[in-house]
Amino acid sequence: METLTTKIPKVTLRRRRGSTQSGSDHETSKDVPTTDYILDNQLPVDQLKKELLALTHRLKIVRWRHIPISEYSQIKITRISGALTNAVYCVSPPAKYLSQNPERGLDQLNKPVLPRPKSMSSLRVQHVPQLLLRVYGPNTSQIIDRATELAVLKRLSTRNIGPRILGFFTNGRFEQFLKAHTLTKEDIRSPDISTVIAKRMRELHDGIDLTLDERSQGPGVWKNFDKWAIDAKAALDKLDMKIAQMHVMECTGGRGPPWSTTRVLWTDWEKFMEAVKIYRNWLDKETGGREAVAKGLVFAHNDAQYGNLLRVEPPSGSPLLRPANEHKTLVVIDFEYASPNVRGYDIANHFCEWMSDYHDPDRPQDIHCEKFPAETDRVRFIESYLMHGLDSYEDIDKIDRDIAALSRETTIWRAAVHLGWCMWGIISAPTEREPEEDSDGFADLADSAADMNPEDQSLEGHQFDYLDYASQKAALFWGDIEKLGISIPEGVDTKYAMYVGEKWKYAQ
Repeated sequence: METLTTKIPKVTLRRRRGSTQSGSDHETSKDVPTTDYILDNQLPVDQLKKELLALTHRLKIVRWRHIPISEYSQIKITRISGALTNAVYCVSPPAKYLSQNPERGLDQLNKPVLPRPKSMSSLRVQHVPQLLLRVYGPNTSQIIDRATELAVLKRLSTRNIGPRILGFFTNGRFEQFLKAHTLTKEDIRSPDISTVIAKRMRELHDGIDLTLDERSQGPGVWKNFDKWAIDAKAALDKLDMKIAQMHVMECTGGRGPPWSTTRVLWTDWEKFMEAVKIYRNWLDKETGGREAVAKGLVFAHNDAQYGNLLRVEPPSGSPLLRPANEHKTLVVIDFEYASPNVRGYDIANHFCEWMSDYHDPDRPQDIHCEKFPAETDRVRFIESYLMHGLDSYEDIDKIDRDIAALSRETTIWRAAVHLGWCMWGIISAPTEREPEEDSDGFADLADSAADMNPEDQSLEGHQFDYLDYASQKAALFWGDIEKLGISIPEGVDTKYAMYVGEKWKYAQ
């Protein structure tokens, strides 16, 4: 078997126009190296460590490239998140390189590190930073356009938004590891933290300019929906074929056989898509048409769930400790689904994430409708969003009108949020039962170098029922368009519709 340590592929440097080569040991955001190599994160731990260290050498990652390959066994790899799309790890250098020097905080993203040491003896007194390793999921190529994601990350780097990207390989990347903690489902409900999230979302929306071409393509939610719906239809057709071949059908409470098209969408595909068309036409009229929508598009994150929000811990004396900068300790990560959308869509998506508990040990896919933010919570968020960055807002009537308008926009686009994640759930679900494997090859290994946080285990893909999640998103879509007064195709039974703010009577 050919490994990275036996033959290293060519490394190229992705450079923005007008950038210059840095002469220091630090790869700036202008120069992000990349290599054509697929990392197998299910390799035996020792082999994986050796591959990773060699990969950091070839990508010329700050200071890591000076750690001898012979010390690979002393690296520690820790699973820090069982995210639904990617596998994410903290990679720590051998203990002797972890000095007591303060960790580089978010406020020092673009400050150069010390010059390259002349010998290994001088290196050993310097701090070698931990790295964040992100390995893309095996089934994400049909969901995420990695070329588009790369372009997004480059644009973000020009505004110092998010962690620094240190190097790319074919199925993943290395990022700056931030000393931070991930927010919880309880944190995002805190009025103080919710206000901070609103401010950071406003800064993101205002901080990245859209091109004329991006505006002409319209909201990203529809671009994704139209693309994902093709694969979703194919996946559902396969489920229906399997059920047709079964001799015994198990009925699930009158909702049809398990995981058929009608079980996931609560109707057949044709009626579902007819309802989507009716909703989109209604939305066009409500928003003033495509040209009006295009003018209101912003650079949106589209996945501001609590697992993608970090609170960094700035060192003593950091500018982030100043009251005016306190909100900047919140860092938004994972821009895989970022695209142009209206502000209300991004805000609605965040509100919908209040209903999820991805760390539920039994049913992490469940959506708890009764957890949707109350009106006071929504108004506080939207007011904080609108007021952020303004020196004054003397016209009280205008701010009230603006809050009402953005609240309405958030409400009418919420059904689009459900549609997008419904299609995502369908195409993310495995269509064939695959042999169970250890957690990325680590669970039963005697070597404890790669440890999984027990709290993250519920996020493992094999425990998350994607089709169940998709069916709940479809039920929310039916509930939302019914509340909006939109006509529903004849023959569709909304008995199982879900309504935000109300506990679903069929919840398990």
